[in-house]
Amino acid sequence: MEPLKTTNPLKYSVPKSRVFAVFLSMVLCTAILCLLQLRFFKPRIKDFYSFEVKDSRGRTISLEKYRGKILQRKSLDGISGSTLSAQMVKL
Repeated sequence: MEPLKTTNPLKYSVPKSRVFAVFLSMVLCTAILCLLQLRFFKPRIKDFYSFEVKDSRGRTISLEKYRGKILQRKSLDGISGSTLSAQMVKL
């Protein structure tokens, strides 16, 4: 079998510079969209103490009141598995 011969050399229908320009613009647009998403969709929560939780009675409590305190956990392994007891300590 002999190789397929063409009479005309293969050519792009669009110049390479135009294809490169389209590709470059697509990459730049994607990068700009990613940067905008990072800028405008940041979480609004600044730190741990801005959260609000519900206590055992169903009341909403802000964690701001625990700022500056350390939570000590005591393990009571011997009685019923790994039950933890918590105690708040003021600094």
